[in-house]
Amino acid sequence: MMKILHVATYDHFGGAARAAYRQHLALRGAGIDSQMLVRHKHTDDPNVRVFTGSHNLQSRVDRTVRRAWIKHLQKKSRVSGKIGLTDPRADLLRFAVPEMADADIINFHKTEYFADIPALLASLPAGKPVVFTLHDLSPITGGCDYPGDCERFTKMCGDCPLLDSRQENDYSRKIFRMRQNTYAVRPPENFAFVANSQWTLGHARSSGLTAAKRSEVIHYGLDQTIYQPGNRVIAREAFGIGPDEKVICFGAHDLSARHKGGVQLAEALTGLKFNGSIHLLTMGSGHIQTPPQFKHTHFGRIESDLLQSLIYRAADVFVIPSLEEAFGQTALEAVACGTVVAGFAVGGIVDIVQNGLNGLLVGRGDSKALGQAITSLFENEVLRIRWRESCTAWVKERFSYAKNAAAYRALYESLLQKK
Repeated sequence: MMKILHVATYDHFGGAARAAYRQHLALRGAGIDSQMLVRHKHTDDPNVRVFTGSHNLQSRVDRTVRRAWIKHLQKKSRVSGKIGLTDPRADLLRFAVPEMADADIINFHKTEYFADIPALLASLPAGKPVVFTLHDLSPITGGCDYPGDCERFTKMCGDCPLLDSRQENDYSRKIFRMRQNTYAVRPPENFAFVANSQWTLGHARSSGLTAAKRSEVIHYGLDQTIYQPGNRVIAREAFGIGPDEKVICFGAHDLSARHKGGVQLAEALTGLKFNGSIHLLTMGSGHIQTPPQFKHTHFGRIESDLLQSLIYRAADVFVIPSLEEAFGQTALEAVACGTVVAGFAVGGIVDIVQNGLNGLLVGRGDSKALGQAITSLFENEVLRIRWRESCTAWVKERFSYAKNAAAYRALYESLLQKK
């Protein structure tokens, strides 16, 4: 039986971790021996192991010093009010461990603050197939998750606008070269990058780091025994939502993150032209400004998929106002539950939402148009009902666990054949 080891910082905390864990479950459901190695475990899955490293005094001292040094470099890279760059180095998992020797293929996900990618890949045998699943763009840039309008990652980074840098050999270029040297040691026949959307794939194929590397799209999978249409009346009653209220839902790991579009959503809601009562449901950390006349229920971070699916079912419209989004997993969860989506036509969202089928997408950052799309979906009961009736087959065809597992199996088998 094929053995796959997934390496990630978390198994269920944040969108990328959930996507990695869902891939793991999809593979196990397809009869593949999938295991995860993580720094922080949030599930009770016996096939997920926490790596703690050596506990002897010298190892702890070495890790402490290395962690402090990396944090110092990252702190120097930050400009006030902005997110810094993701350094591929870390203090804990630095060399190959027995689980890696036992695995046929190692699939890396988001590993910051856990795996030291340069040291770890250098310690792996050349014949060991390696896959990177791209949940954002940091593995193919000089450290930024989302480059915006910057195209320096297509060459060698440097002069980084995120850092307000005017130096070619700045921190972004150093990270770029570090990754360039790391990837260069892997034989191309057993090394691949998986993009979660067509948008991510386009960036992977234009990056100076991965343009010549093997890359392909495999969409995230979703458990349709949980994320599926259900009784909306029961869902709304569970949250005290009146039968005549229109319900908008918005969710993100951090609602306050600039690229998640909370500001644009607040503008859209403020300008909403709708006379009825509106109830806003939000999920995640952080907060957004909402019009005072709106009812607002904030659930905070939700770990339960069952509770999350119930919230989606209670909504008339799910809004994803992201300005940048590699995939848009919350939009997929919403449409799987039969809820139409309004959002900006950016990133991987366009792989999930099709205008007139399961929602409406408008131009990036156009808050007025977003508000109009929400109103239009409120008023289009025919589309909402039609989508609830057809979404199960649509999601199964494109985003099911079976679809995800079959695509990864084909990729893994092709890499093993070339060993």
